[in-house]
Amino acid sequence: MTLTMATKRVNETLMWVIVPAGATVETVVTLAGSWLQGRMSQARQTLYVTADGIMEPVGFSQVARVVMALAERGWPYTIVSLEKEGDLARTEKRAAVQRALEAKGVCWRPIAYDWSQTGQAALQNLKALTQATVKELRSSDVGLVHARAYHGALAAFAGWLSTGVPYLFDTRCYWIDERLEEGRWFTSPVRLAVARGVEQNLFRSAAGVVTLTELQASDVRGGRFGALGEQVVQCVPTCADYDDFVRRPLSQLTSVPADVVRALKGTLSLGIVGSLNRSYLVDETLELCRRVLARVPHARVLILSAQTDAYRQAVQRAGLDEARVIITRADHDAMPHWLSLIDYGLLLLQPASPAKRASVPTKLAEFFAAGVRPVQFGCNSEVSDWVRRAGSGFVLDAVDGAGLERAAAWIASEGRPQRELVTARERTEGHFSLRAGVDRYERVLRALHTRRSR
Repeated sequence: MTLTMATKRVNETLMWVIVPAGATVETVVTLAGSWLQGRMSQARQTLYVTADGIMEPVGFSQVARVVMALAERGWPYTIVSLEKEGDLARTEKRAAVQRALEAKGVCWRPIAYDWSQTGQAALQNLKALTQATVKELRSSDVGLVHARAYHGALAAFAGWLSTGVPYLFDTRCYWIDERLEEGRWFTSPVRLAVARGVEQNLFRSAAGVVTLTELQASDVRGGRFGALGEQVVQCVPTCADYDDFVRRPLSQLTSVPADVVRALKGTLSLGIVGSLNRSYLVDETLELCRRVLARVPHARVLILSAQTDAYRQAVQRAGLDEARVIITRADHDAMPHWLSLIDYGLLLLQPASPAKRASVPTKLAEFFAAGVRPVQFGCNSEVSDWVRRAGSGFVLDAVDGAGLERAAAWIASEGRPQRELVTARERTEGHFSLRAGVDRYERVLRALHTRRSR
């Protein structure tokens, strides 16, 4: 297949780069690597490229916090991010994020993107991200692109071909496999073949690869995307700031409305945190809540999500006593206070699958740090292993009636020692803390910048 043909097909699946016609993909990648090796910038400035907005809770937690911590250690960063127009319209919030970044010496280039979720919108969003990336590389002294997820890597790959600046592929997932499991995007053999070819080149061309799980890291090292050259492969899970996420007494929860604190005081509280999406087993989660509420008269459910209306409808369908359920949204910077109100954090996800080998729930680290007992199912064996290793939570073996009943009985049997929460925090901090994650990122950055300076 020539690159002209590949580019045409990739355009159909929203993954494209501009390359010379007449050469094979393999030839261009090989020749480009050799030709650009001597031209790589030796600057320590790093450009972070992300399609996940940092004004969203997950983006701020997993991008902004990490980048600011790296900047504090002497690694200057600029962030190019796609942001929801609604988020950018929140002028006070936008200014607060800008000030936080500037205080650490981080530059931020936000780009508004189309949230209509049409194919045309997705293409335009990717194009805007790619153009902004290439523009930044051509106008700034950037030595490395830190590319978040597949969309960021596509933009970084185009930048590498046009400017010679290498990129770190911070994978975050198996994006193509997730779409396949959802029955979307790659429904024809031709599209899937082209997508797999592009995916392989994203991994092969990267100077380094960061994964969320050791499962995915072993896939990469084992040659799933071809033989490794000098790539650095490092696992960095979703992290939480263990200095910020700590268990606080009720009197110190100043970021939580007083009426909510009063309503949950002295209760057994079940927490559901985050988006209502396909990754989570919402019906099973609410059925577990119903069973616990039936067993424990003083139990309550706290749902923290921006999708308040959708969750209210789901709670009604599940037949929960709405008087015993609180549904509200919370800013990420207030989340440490909110989590101090939760005893059991429910993490019932889709069953383990090939796509989920690369996933870790963002909230898992926050639960461990804040003294919340995780009740977990699905995702992958690595997540379950960590819940067991921590020793404070519960892993369901099934989400049928019997499995949910066992989990409900475990939650209802109160009187567990608080020491378990301290031990869980100690056992997980070295893997899930922001400090540990930044240590790993710093090792990768040092290795990549040192290699280029030889």
